[in-house]
Amino acid sequence: MADCLIDSGNSRIKMARREAAGWHPLPALDYDDPHAVDLALELLADAEYERVYLATVSKGWRAERLEHLLSHIRQPVTRIESCAEMGRLCIAYAQPRQLGVDRFLGLLAASDAMADCAVLSFGTALTLDVLAADGRHHGGLIAPGPDFQWQRMRDHFPGLFEGEGEAGFLADNPLDALASGIRHQTLGMIDRVLAGAFDGRPVRLLVTGGGAEPWLKLLPTAEAAPDLIFNGMLRYIELSGL
Repeated sequence: MADCLIDSGNSRIKMARREAAGWHPLPALDYDDPHAVDLALELLADAEYERVYLATVSKGWRAERLEHLLSHIRQPVTRIESCAEMGRLCIAYAQPRQLGVDRFLGLLAASDAMADCAVLSFGTALTLDVLAADGRHHGGLIAPGPDFQWQRMRDHFPGLFEGEGEAGFLADNPLDALASGIRHQTLGMIDRVLAGAFDGRPVRLLVTGGGAEPWLKLLPTAEAAPDLIFNGMLRYIELSGL
């Protein structure tokens, strides 16, 4: 028998199949696709799953679509929630459930390395969390994700930012100027936090999220960690004895 892992965000539903021999990801589904729920149900129907584990930060209509999906699942659904302490991890938030469960799971997966690190996620939002080698979370930041910034500027200024810009140091046209501004803003925030949190020492920077790929080459210490959330889910299940 197998279990299904579901990571539901603000843009996509990510799923994985967990078996005794290991786990592997299933195709990610976009919430903007009107057939996303039906496709997810097809993926769930393709195999006999014993249990379903869910981590979600979805809100609004996305949460409604997720609940519609869950109402058609026969298997018991275990909802994963952020908590103050687990394994080596100790969360900085006074109210741990205010920390998005995706960030919590990323930190949980990273905490086993027993090294100072930062966890950076490129999604609809850009999040950056600081983790000490002893498992203490020192807090983090949330900012609009680069892709979200692009879309909001296009929506707010119709016709001005149509097309793709090329980021550089400075620009001589609106598209390149916006691309450059978003890049400077994003990299500047990351550099400032890493320098301040670690006194300028080089540390591991684990980078995850659907929008991470184009930023990896711009971050010299970055390590691609596309499976970080699912690894955190597996660690949560193990530590919880589920």
